[in-house]
This record gives sequence, structure tokens and C-alpha cells, in this order.
Amino acid sequence: MPEIPPVFDCHATFDPPGDFEAFLKQVPARWVVYLLADADDRPVQLLCVKNLRYSLKRRLGPEQEAAGPSRRVDYREIVRRIHWRRVDSAFEADWLYYEAARLVFPQTYAGMVGFRPAWFVHVNPDLPFPRYVKAIDLSKPGLLIGPLEDKHAAAGLIEIAEDAFDLCRYYNVLVEAPGARACAYKEMGKCPAPCDGSISMEQYRGMVEWSAQGMVDPATLVRDHTRRMQQAATELRFETAAKIKGLVDRLSQLGKGPYRHVALLKDFRYLSLQHGPREATARVFVITPGSIEEIAGLIADPAKPGELLRLALERAAGQSAERLDQTQTERVGIVTHHLFSAKHRGVFLRLDTIVEKAVVKGFKELRKQTPQEEIEGEGVMKELQAL
Repeated sequence: MPEIPPVFDCHATFDPPGDFEAFLKQVPARWVVYLLADADDRPVQLLCVKNLRYSLKRRLGPEQEAAGPSRRVDYREIVRRIHWRRVDSAFEADWLYYEAARLVFPQTYAGMVGFRPAWFVHVNPDLPFPRYVKAIDLSKPGLLIGPLEDKHAAAGLIEIAEDAFDLCRYYNVLVEAPGARACAYKEMGKCPAPCDGSISMEQYRGMVEWSAQGMVDPATLVRDHTRRMQQAATELRFETAAKIKGLVDRLSQLGKGPYRHVALLKDFRYLSLQHGPREATARVFVITPGSIEEIAGLIADPAKPGELLRLALERAAGQSAERLDQTQTERVGIVTHHLFSAKHRGVFLRLDTIVEKAVVKGFKELRKQTPQEEIEGEGVMKELQAL
């Protein structure tokens, strides 16, 4: 008999000739991820719905039998067990639905769940000829910088890196170093020209590594360059000051808009507060590269935020990974979707900068967000059918 994934923590048995109304009373009229299974617990259908009771009434109710022949699946003839788990937020629903789909339909889930990938940019300064490229494969060795809102933001970040740090724009020329002919960027003073040997590739690799550090910590560079710009202006070197100002303007784009979550993949670590089962309650999640874990629940303002923070840091310790497998990469994609969502999707606090006051403030911010309303209808959000 197939093993039901541990994602589900409740179940009910369906007996078609039995008392259907009594059966419905066993299940909540709430938001769930649930699995329909046959008598041998083989999966039939996986769904995420806003109202489990209504959903089962629609699929298993006796009126379906009275409707006569149709092309629709007759679930009353097949389904004998229902497994479910309550969820209280879009983030929790997406995460648990993904975990269930991955375990229930391991061969087909990837093309069916519809989650968007997480976009990063990748560079490996140790390669003979390093360069920035867009990446959704998070298993590559080197540095992965992100997440970015989409592929266009990833391309924009690469342009900022090349422009702000005077990196090579033409990779096909770079790989011919040191015997290539330099392009026009050398003449404009916008490239140190490792291609023709003006600087060594070792020096250029150092520039690439320095640029990656600047991408994830632009504040220090902006501050230093602003001082240089002011000094140049004081000394009446206006052309130099204008060039530095352009650099400052480009670096100042980082940390905002589609670049507001940029960091190294190893620092993709968050404490997330999401709506709980009742009003003004919360579920607390710890997110690390490739891992999502619920660690606590809050029924009021956290009285001991320091203890909650210590628990989060303890759970996050040892979970870090710089090269992720497919499952871990897909989890990063789920988190990234919510980080960039235009709607309120809970609160995400970076673990590397979080303080106790931020936890309390985050809980108050969550309470201002509108929780998911209960509905009378089924409210299907996601659905997978066994083949």
C-alpha cells in the first residue's frame, strides 16, 4: 500500500452508502491542501481549496450519482480516503501543496505545479574567464547573487555590474586574452582590457570578485565614491566628479525595486511571519537556502522575541547550502514568488540583520494585513489529477 506523505496530518474515510452529512461534519469548512485516494491509498487527485467541506460535497455528494452518465470522473466510485492539512496563508498553501505534489506525483509534478523559478545571476571568479550570466540553476559552483524579480531584472543587474565596475562586455573577445584586440570600451576608459594584456587575467578575476562583493553590499561603495565625488568637485575636477556621480547613481539602484532582496545565495535566510488559524495569530517559519520549516505559533505580540529569534537562528544553523539540488531550488522559487508579490504575503525578515524589535514590529505589520476570508464556495486554487 502506498505511503501517504507526512505533509498530511488528518484523514477521513468515505463510505458511499453511508450517511453523507455525517461524513461532511468530520472535515473542516476551511482552507486546506488535500488528497483524494482510493481504498488502497493510491492518489487520485491533489487539491488546494478554500473550503474542504464544500469541495467534498461537490465531488463526492450523492447528487453526483443522480446526475447520470457524463465525461467527468465519478469520484464516488473511486475515492475511499481523504487526507488533508489545514493552511492559513497563501505562502503556507503554496509550500505545502508543492511538498505534497513532489511526494505524491514525483515523476510529473514539476511540469504541473506551475511555480515560477527563482532568478539569480551567477559568476565564478575562479574560472579562467569569469563572467556574469542569468541563472535559475542554483547548483553551479561559484557565486549566486539574488533573488531577482524576473529574468529582465537579472539582465539589468548584469548590466549594472558591467557598467559600474568596468567589466568586459564581449565574452568572445575576453576568451582570447591576452592576444585579442581591445574593443572601443578600452578607448572610452570603461574597461581595463584584459583581452589585450593591459592587465593580467589574475587582476581581472580580482576585479570580478570585488564587483560581486559590491553588488551585495553597495552601501559601502556608494559612501566611499560619494566622498571621492565631493573631493573631486572641491578640487574643480568636474569631469572626474561627473564620472563618479554616474557610478554612484548606478550603484544606488541596488537594494531597491527588483533588486531589493539581492544577496549571496548563502545568505538567503529569513524568518517569516504568516497569518495563523485565528485572527491576530501567526505562524512562524524559518527559511534557509532550499529549506522551509514552521517553528512556532504566536497568539499575541511575542512577549519574548529574543527566545523566538534564538530558536530561529538555531534551526537555521547547519541548513545553509551554496549549491542546491532541484528540490531545494524549487523551494527557493516558492519563497521568491512571495518576496516579490504585489499583494500582502506575510512578513519576511532577513536573519542576518534581524533584531528583537524587528520581530515585534513584524508581528504588528502582519496584523495590519488582511487575512484570507472564509468563503462558502470551493475556492479551488491548485489541482493535480492522477494520470
